[in-house]
Amino acid sequence: LNNLSLIELDLSNSPDIAQTITVTCFALGLECLLTGLHTLKIKETDRLLALKTEIEKLGGMVTITTNSLHLKASNNLKSQVAIATYNDHRMAMAFAPLALKTSLIINDAEVVSKSYPGFWNDLKTIGFQISQ
Repeated sequence: LNNLSLIELDLSNSPDIAQTITVTCFALGLECLLTGLHTLKIKETDRLLALKTEIEKLGGMVTITTNSLHLKASNNLKSQVAIATYNDHRMAMAFAPLALKTSLIINDAEVVSKSYPGFWNDLKTIGFQISQ
């Protein structure tokens, strides 16, 4: 990771992984440019706008277009931020691992039951501290 300066990916064939990649890059202080994301605006929520909003609450800088997301490299990670899930299971699951770097609150965490009802229990099993 020390040699990486920019992760640039065309996610046209797998846009749903953009949230996880973006949050992971943010946690690692890496810049990323993701393209092929036009379908993310018509999912459970406008996932591009949701990602931008939540990453910026945490101290990141994000630029979005109708087809792309650009996250600037940053080590400015705030704590005790409440993450909105926008009724989107992927938002909750993408941000959850960020708890390895900082304490955070995930609102409406039960939204994960849409695709992975045991998600929070599985995280507890591997050592995450989760409170309600």
